[in-house]
Amino acid sequence: MRVHVVRSVVVGILVVGAALTVAACATLSEKDCLQGDWRAIGYIDGADGRPMSRIEDHAKACQKTGVTPDMSLYVQGRDQGLTRYCTEANGFRVGREGHSYAGVCPPPVEPEFLGGYADGERVHAAESRLSSARSDLSSADARADKRARQADGVEDELRNPKLTDEQTRELRDRLQRLRRERREAIEDGRRAEFAIRDAEREVDDLKARFAPRYGWW
Repeated sequence: MRVHVVRSVVVGILVVGAALTVAACATLSEKDCLQGDWRAIGYIDGADGRPMSRIEDHAKACQKTGVTPDMSLYVQGRDQGLTRYCTEANGFRVGREGHSYAGVCPPPVEPEFLGGYADGERVHAAESRLSSARSDLSSADARADKRARQADGVEDELRNPKLTDEQTRELRDRLQRLRRERREAIEDGRRAEFAIRDAEREVDDLKARFAPRYGWW
């Protein structure tokens, strides 16, 4: 009996899984509503860590078709999906990818999930710092290059023998400002390089620490 139920759920997932969306509105298509495989829909929501309130979104999506969700079948499928979601390894994945946790895991397994989730959040924070530092370096380099090109252009203008004293003074002031901004951009780039090295070291340390438990990512 149990094998039959699992097979039924898997078949249902293959049928409706591609059509389900993650948006809060229009969670189901008209076809999904009319087909009404609520066990499979519940399984997918459970495996995605969706709260029970998700079925209210489905009910709204199906209002025009006159279809009402089968709560019993939905809960059966959702409970099966939660067994897949509420694991330590999946908690780590959810945390590492920066997803929120909706408090859906049953008390007996929630501590295990939350342990993995906390570890994943640490990795996510470290990888986010690394990504931010790399973005800062790219921005600083681009700013320094732009100011250098602008300064070169001003130097070319200063070679014009027809400039008035006032024009020359304005161009020199602009040149000084551009050179100063270029130096500032270079310093920002150096700080970003230090931040990158620190973040890379932190990420490597976390990988070495967590890989034996969760596998490489």
